[in-house]
Amino acid sequence: MGADAATRAAGAIGEAAHPPSIVTRLPGGGGRFSRSSRPPLDVRWWGLGFVLPVVVFFATFSVFPVLFGFYLSLTDYDLLNPPLFVGLDNFRNLIGDKLFLTALANTLIFVAGATVPVWGASLAAALLFDQVFRGRDIVKAIFFLPVLPPLAVIAVIWRLLLHPNGIATSAAGWFSGVSEIPWLADTMLAPLAMIVVHDWAAIPFFMLIWLAGLAGIPQEARDAAAVDGAGALQRFWYIDLPLLRPTSLLVASLATINAFQSFVLQFVLSSDQGGPANSTLVLGLLVFKYGFQYFRMGDAAAVSVVMFAIIMSVTLLQLRLGRRVY
Repeated sequence: MGADAATRAAGAIGEAAHPPSIVTRLPGGGGRFSRSSRPPLDVRWWGLGFVLPVVVFFATFSVFPVLFGFYLSLTDYDLLNPPLFVGLDNFRNLIGDKLFLTALANTLIFVAGATVPVWGASLAAALLFDQVFRGRDIVKAIFFLPVLPPLAVIAVIWRLLLHPNGIATSAAGWFSGVSEIPWLADTMLAPLAMIVVHDWAAIPFFMLIWLAGLAGIPQEARDAAAVDGAGALQRFWYIDLPLLRPTSLLVASLATINAFQSFVLQFVLSSDQGGPANSTLVLGLLVFKYGFQYFRMGDAAAVSVVMFAIIMSVTLLQLRLGRRVY
């Protein structure tokens, strides 16, 4: 009798020490299955049924448009007649297309002005707001405001500010004495205005990413460096910056992709959708013009494929360089 009680007690202790990871009783009256056994087939079908609507939605509105865009890039399609397969002719035509080459050059200039300054300025802002000072949260909230409205709203507001006789001209007049500046009608000033507006709206967003990276740096490392006599600049250079390399790579990649895909600013803010004299025409806007103004949907899809190839190449290059640094 005592031996049976001891055996049952030992079994109870064993079950308590190693409980089963999954306990499922099937509708048909089945029992339990252990950690190593696979769930029954009908249970796996239940999971697929829950996931299937999301998969169908993603495939319909994400995968299919991408594949269809690749197909259209190989056709001559004017939105009125059925697509006519032409192979790689659209890509060959782009090589000698002056409008495409102009848009490509403008895009590269815009990307340069919308990535490097954003990277540095957002890091500087994050370092500032990482410090403790009175009213920091209020100032940070005000600084973050440009991220909240849609980019189209920002473009409309800045179009009013950049009026030849607007506030921007009045502010510049204090230093130059000029009473009228054609910010959006000059081939040199218009691209610069696009970069400034973009950076003004993008810096607060990337500042948050930098702040998240700074929050992950152990305070003990900084304190140890300070005890060893390292100054603020030395702590940043030898402690913070090396530990921020993954964040740095993320900011650089996102800023580059965002700049290459720019469309709204050039569409809303420019004087005539890419003007003056196509000085603000970028690849994203060229896709719109080819597709819905010139009805050359095949050329528009070809430009989209070129954009995709450039973005993928630049992103992979950044990732490769980042891995070498790490």
